Amino acid sequence: MTLSIIWSVHDVTPASIGRVDEIIELLSSVAGAQRICILIVPDGSWTDADVATLRGWEGRGYLLGAHGWSHRSLRPRGIYHRLHSLLFSRDVAEHLGRSTAELREIVARGQRWFDDAGLAPPALYVPPAWVLGALPLSAFHDTSMRWIETLTGIYDARRRRFHRLPLVGFEADTWLRAASLRCSNAINLALASTLRRPLRVAVHPDDLDLLLARDLRSMIAGGYTASSPDDLRDR
Repeated sequence: MTLSIIWSVHDVTPASIGRVDEIIELLSSVAGAQRICILIVPDGSWTDADVATLRGWEGRGYLLGAHGWSHRSLRPRGIYHRLHSLLFSRDVAEHLGRSTAELREIVARGQRWFDDAGLAPPALYVPPAWVLGALPLSAFHDTSMRWIETLTGIYDARRRRFHRLPLVGFEADTWLRAASLRCSNAINLALASTLRRPLRVAVHPDDLDLLLARDLRSMIAGGYTASSPDDLRDR
């Protein structure tokens, strides 16, 4: 059985859109990934040309999703938030430390931004650092978001079903993070193969220039089958 991969490109902003376009072209030409998830951070100085690029990706059939609002966290509150920021998320876990009402507004604001930009309502929501915080999965039952991705898997808000799926990433800018990610990636790749479940592969704008760039290029050239969240409905 060929390993199936759900590719996602994170942190799409006006500043990163050029690098993201290069990654998408690489995935399309080398990995054959025509069903890429593209995660957009709505807050920012988006130009008409930037939005036109997003519409072009949408027109090619890629799944555009909302990725928080600003992708910036509050000043850490409490031990959990401090440890999470120090060991994993740094200053990007936007959901941590906020109330459920505040998080609902972040989601709603993102939906409005897609509408104002002339894009289809986002069917996918991925909180920054995959952390929902105080926001329950049930909060998405009355939104356009069908798929909600967390650290452990993808939730289908329409069918009320959670799919546990392994995840790998390559955003390593220190040798400690590189070693940690390489170990985690090996474990999750083995899990995907053993359990015969799709593997989620998260790509960030600078990954091709960071310490695990060779690992990422090897994954892209691996000949895997590209998948999408919609393929999970019968699993």
